[in-house]
Amino acid sequence: MRKRIVSAIAVIAVVGVVTFLSLRWPVSIDFFVAVICAVSVFEFTKAVRTISLYQISILSIAFALLFPVLLSFGLGFIVCYVYTALMLAMIIFFHTKISFKDFAYTYSMTIIITLSLSMLVMIRNTEPLHSTLYFLMSLGIPWLADAAAYFTGVFFGKHKLCPKISPKKTIEGAVGGIILCTTLSCVLIVVFGKIIYYEIDVNIVSVAIISCCGSLLSILGDLSFSVIKRSYSVKDYGDVIPGHGGILDRFDSVIPFVPFLYFMISNLPVVNLQ
Repeated sequence: MRKRIVSAIAVIAVVGVVTFLSLRWPVSIDFFVAVICAVSVFEFTKAVRTISLYQISILSIAFALLFPVLLSFGLGFIVCYVYTALMLAMIIFFHTKISFKDFAYTYSMTIIITLSLSMLVMIRNTEPLHSTLYFLMSLGIPWLADAAAYFTGVFFGKHKLCPKISPKKTIEGAVGGIILCTTLSCVLIVVFGKIIYYEIDVNIVSVAIISCCGSLLSILGDLSFSVIKRSYSVKDYGDVIPGHGGILDRFDSVIPFVPFLYFMISNLPVVNLQ
């Protein structure tokens, strides 16, 4: 428990630094996302044992690193096209070494991880005025839901949610995570908005809807990536974050939430100009 809490504080500190830098240099979010994507893809290929297939693993990691950075320059589609073409070429030229299954796993999950997390860059480009707020929401809501579910489950959990996928998750923890995340997110975002953005008023209804749905999506992401780990008999994707596992173990709940957040803030305003 102590190791888990210390590691969580360290991760929050890193995010805090990126948040502070983004107030002056918004592009720092792009580089942060690029590193997270590249490390996540590396951890995934290591978990599914395609890391040794350098023809596709190096290509995938390079794509994950370049796509978020070049997206702001309008080169995202080109990078994605080149990556796809090169991956198809690799499976032709090295068909005796690379199976279609390994190709499909690596390519599909690289696309899912990279494109989903890169929506953070699109959010920054779409809403530059409040990009820092949305950056914190994109990470804070899934992580808050996860933490709330964990502690609720520890104290009140009795009924297993998906015992064969994630033995420690409980129904009580999931419900508690949704309720606590929604409540705390509304309070914290209002406070943040008043401190950082004096000219805006937070739309509580929008925040509540996003937080509630975000809690559910965080569970979806966590469980879906746990299925992959169980399929390959892997406990964690890495050991970068003691007590939590790898980068992908911490960002699996963020992956399905970020595209949803982008859609919501494009159609349902989170902040109202006064």
